[in-house]
Amino acid sequence: MKNFSILFFISALIISACGTTESVTEADPDRPIFDIDEEIAEEYIAEQMDEFDRLLFENRSRLSDRFASIEHDVPEIFLREVVREESEAERYAGYRVQIISTRNVAEADSLQDDFRAWANERFEDFEPQVYILFRQPYYRVRTGDFRERSQAIEFSRLVKNRYPEAWVVHDRIEPENLPQRNADIRLR
Repeated sequence: MKNFSILFFISALIISACGTTESVTEADPDRPIFDIDEEIAEEYIAEQMDEFDRLLFENRSRLSDRFASIEHDVPEIFLREVVREESEAERYAGYRVQIISTRNVAEADSLQDDFRAWANERFEDFEPQVYILFRQPYYRVRTGDFRERSQAIEFSRLVKNRYPEAWVVHDRIEPENLPQRNADIRLR
C-alpha cells in the first residue's frame, strides 16, 4: 500500500507539472502566423519576380483605380430596344401539339398531308396549321397555335383520337393563326 501511495503521488506530480497555466484560444484566421513588415514582404516578392511581373505588380493599384472609375453609359435607344424585343418575344410564345418526331422526312411529309385531310373532315370553322420543324436529326410535325396551355391540352385530346402519340410542347407560335376562343374548335 505504501508503494501504491508513492506511485500515486508521483503520477499526480507529473500530471500537474505537464499542465499549462496559459489559456488556449483559437487562432484568428485573419491574423498572419508570423508578424512580418509589409514592405519587407513586398520587397521579397519583387525579388522573386521577373521584369514583366514586377512591372505589373508595381502598377497594379494605379491600373485598377483608373479602370474602376470608367462609366459605361448605355444609350436609351438600346434600352428601349430590349424592352420591345421582350414584349415581341412574349407575343410569339405559346404551345403546339407535336404529332410525331422522326428521322424520316418522307414520313413527316406524309403525316403532314394526312393530318390536313383528317383535320378538314374533323373540325368545323377551324383549320389548324401543320408545321414540319427540323432540328437535327429529327423532323417534328406540329400543329396548332395556342397562347394558353389549357387550350393546347384540350386540342391534343381531340388529336389523340387519331394520333395517340401526340403531346403538347412549348413553341414559338404564329399569333395570326390563333383560334379566337375554345368555341372555334368544334367537331363536325
